[in-house]
Amino acid sequence: MADGSALPHNHASAWGVSEVHDPHTGTAAPARPVLNRILARMPPDAFEHLRAHLERVPIRRRAILQEQHRPIEHVHFIERGVASIFARTRQDGPVEVSLVGRFGLVGVSAVLGTLRSPHRCLMQMDGEALRVPAATLARVMDENPAVRRQLLSYVHVLLVQNAQAVLCNARHEVVERLSRWLLLARDRLDEDAIPVTHEVLSMMLGVRRAGITDALASLERDGAVHRERGAVEIVDRAALERRACECYAIIAGEFRRLLETHPGGYTLAG
Repeated sequence: MADGSALPHNHASAWGVSEVHDPHTGTAAPARPVLNRILARMPPDAFEHLRAHLERVPIRRRAILQEQHRPIEHVHFIERGVASIFARTRQDGPVEVSLVGRFGLVGVSAVLGTLRSPHRCLMQMDGEALRVPAATLARVMDENPAVRRQLLSYVHVLLVQNAQAVLCNARHEVVERLSRWLLLARDRLDEDAIPVTHEVLSMMLGVRRAGITDALASLERDGAVHRERGAVEIVDRAALERRACECYAIIAGEFRRLLETHPGGYTLAG
């Protein structure tokens, strides 16, 4: 999969993000449940403080949510689909450093008060997000400490995920790393069929495509996954967990501890 460098950079809609309206009336669509765990776990007063500023937007596959060294205009709370944050050098090309889905957000640098990042974020499949202007979010965090605390909880689990991924990539076999990635993607999608190609998985994990092919073949022999054109289907989650290293359990456990509970049951137009 291309890294999206051919996409235009001049406007959010050109990046693959557009507003949600009823195609017949042109008005905003009816309210739907908020699926993003960061938002859903906010105390009611904190969410109400943020609600008026959230905009539901569909996002196309390969849309750029964050461009390297460019101002972050919006923070995106992912509702559906997954996005990848990539680090890269001119010599080595891109490698995924974070996987973001409905447990997370894109624009952590803005949450921390820095409106630029050296990392690019691409949507890996068609999806949806609730977005808020970065400047507005900074003001809301100043006005409501509960919003800031919830967002910083996510920063913590993201740091845990990234640190564990460093250990995993340095010490563990490709099949273990691939199993970890598939399980994390499945958790964020809530679907067993993960739309991803060998080429994309190779870029995600920073390994040769042949290594991905061999690892998937091993998992398929175990009955853990089934390979399809442009997708990998998890057919036996327990078998896949047995092939994954401990890194998956550590990452998933920290996300559950801080982001699993839903106090809200909130809805938002769209």
